[in-house]
Amino acid sequence: MIRLENVTKVYKGDVTALRGVNLEIQRGEFVFLVGQSGSGKSTFIRLLNREEVADSGKILLAGKDLGSLRSWSVPALRRNIGCIFQDYKLLEKKTVAENVAFALEVIGQPRPVIRKQVPAILDLVGLSQKADRFPDELSGGEQQRVSIARAFANRPTVMLADEPTGNLDPATSVGIMKLLDLINRRGTTVVMATHDRSIVNSMQRRVIELDRGVVIRDDSHGIYDEPTGAYE
Repeated sequence: MIRLENVTKVYKGDVTALRGVNLEIQRGEFVFLVGQSGSGKSTFIRLLNREEVADSGKILLAGKDLGSLRSWSVPALRRNIGCIFQDYKLLEKKTVAENVAFALEVIGQPRPVIRKQVPAILDLVGLSQKADRFPDELSGGEQQRVSIARAFANRPTVMLADEPTGNLDPATSVGIMKLLDLINRRGTTVVMATHDRSIVNSMQRRVIELDRGVVIRDDSHGIYDEPTGAYE
């Protein structure tokens, strides 16, 4: 599903975000990216979403070489990728249902399909009763559920999550992770960057640890086993 071959990414000022990364993620896996702030986790996510392009090496996602994609073909790639973030990125003037519907509208789904899919997706994330609410009428956890619903609206093959529980309390975070676990069990590959030790330890999925852009650990059923305080 995802393969990185000797991938290096350097930003202006000779800041090396990733250095010679080689790894493969299979279809249907749930993978945690861990490491100190600045270790390269967010760059890893942006490269997979084609927001950034590697300076050297090759990234393959679902058989496509991301480095050789023409700009006009990037939107088609992203139809198969769902993204969620720490700050939700919802459209404040649209209701919950309209936020989810918008994700389907921009890829040209017919209105009958949208009318059928939106209620089903809101039911999946537990927000059927709040379809007509606006983002500022929701809790942080509810807003993140809308974000997940929107990201999952097109049934993507890959879900990329960059610190999705970063703004949430522990109890709310558990609910979000149960939802991501459910989506993963439906066949979507999930790659999640996180600093949340308790989540990683409780789920014990594959853990890839980065340190200054280098993969220093790759455990198939790992835990966040660094000493307390090692991570910001």
